[in-house]
Amino acid sequence: MVALTAEDAATLLKRLEGSDSGRAAAGTFSVSANASTSVTFTDVEKIAVLDALQDWLPSMEGIPSSGLGKLQAALAHDLDGG
Repeated sequence: MVALTAEDAATLLKRLEGSDSGRAAAGTFSVSANASTSVTFTDVEKIAVLDALQDWLPSMEGIPSSGLGKLQAALAHDLDGG
């Protein structure tokens, strides 16, 4: 399980909502956040979230939060069959 700060979660949600491929993942993320439960993404949603993180994290000022980095690593590992 990967924990995100409220700020990181809100920003990630906004980024997902802003892309066609990320909208389904944003919906799943939003429902889980509102219910205060963990998020379970489909493989298609995992790819969309990973793509968003790979585009976003390199452009962040300073060091990305550890939660976002851990999320990126966990998604990449999961999608690689790990």
